[in-house]
Amino acid sequence: MIHDQEVVWSKGFGYADVENEIAAAHDTIYRVASISKLFTSTTLMQLKEKGKLNLFDPVRDYLPWFDIKDEKGPISVVNLVTHTSGLPREAAGPYWTTNQFPETEELIKNLPGQTHTLPVWRKWKYSNLAVSLAGMIVEEVAGKRYEDYVKENVLDPLGMSDSFMETIPMGHPKLAKGYGRWLPDGSREASDFTDCKGITPAANLATTVMDLARFAMFQFRRIRRRAFLEARL
Repeated sequence: MIHDQEVVWSKGFGYADVENEIAAAHDTIYRVASISKLFTSTTLMQLKEKGKLNLFDPVRDYLPWFDIKDEKGPISVVNLVTHTSGLPREAAGPYWTTNQFPETEELIKNLPGQTHTLPVWRKWKYSNLAVSLAGMIVEEVAGKRYEDYVKENVLDPLGMSDSFMETIPMGHPKLAKGYGRWLPDGSREASDFTDCKGITPAANLATTVMDLARFAMFQFRRIRRRAFLEARL
């Protein structure tokens, strides 16, 4: 729990490793999946504020290879991170079932075979594919790997030293084991260790509650500063 720029309470619950009865703590690292999207949006806004991209530019201005079947209007950068692009929810392939995530090159290769499902701006439609494309735009504009840009421009400046957008090493001592459904004998099914590869900007972050608190406090700091400036006008 945080208040403005202070963590006022933190605690781990349950086990980070059930079999070995290792208790969860405030510095236990978890794979946090779609919270990754907040960091992709943040990097886009950084680049926008630096004048390196326009959120309302067409995606093709940055990804000239972008192609999809039955395109229903030009998709802008902002559509990718606001889920208003009308793109399919996922890249091609059953990777959430198989845990075999596509490489970026495979995602690009398969994209022309997918169908644009909704007109742009018309409806909100959640899309891991769209946010993955946003991460590719970060790479193109920044001239470096998405994972490196996030580390250098978000994680390191905020002191998020226990956070990994690059796939966290398997067996990291602070990493919680993942568990899925209950089995008939009352145990929990262990989840496979995954590398989200081409879907990294949408789903690959591993972090702690304390590091996420630092990210949240950064947001509050900006809100507080704006409120102060508005109060003085």
